[in-house]
Amino acid sequence: MKAWWDQDVAWTPELIKEKYGTYIEGYKLESGVRKPIHAFIISFDDQPIGYIQYYNAYDFPRDPPLEGLSDSLAAFDIFIGDENYMGKGLGPIIIKQFLRDYIDPNYKACFVDTEIANSNAFKAYEKAGFKYIKTIYDCVWMIRETASV
Repeated sequence: MKAWWDQDVAWTPELIKEKYGTYIEGYKLESGVRKPIHAFIISFDDQPIGYIQYYNAYDFPRDPPLEGLSDSLAAFDIFIGDENYMGKGLGPIIIKQFLRDYIDPNYKACFVDTEIANSNAFKAYEKAGFKYIKTIYDCVWMIRETASV
């Protein structure tokens, strides 16, 4: 996980609470406005192994902005942080189940972006049904249309 996020942060319980504390309550502050965000711990055999969250993609602006995509668009972030569970093919399985349970019932499409160098994430998203949109700077943008809504 450290290879892709917050390489320069030495996480403490206090910093975790400061960054993610409001997520437990179902929101993140964006320019002083509460924006819904839904955060989950990923467990395998009752062992916490990762984190996943979803939100309305338009609630958190990107550069460049999202354009020409569904007006009902979720976005999500995921990581498996326990090295014992990495490289085992769990990513696509977790993503597919998460999409079925949380994204598909509520959105027409789901957006994800990942650093171009993170080939494992890119492959997991493809296996979960995401299609390439474009590369922006050093990020790959992908989308998956949902079967419902």
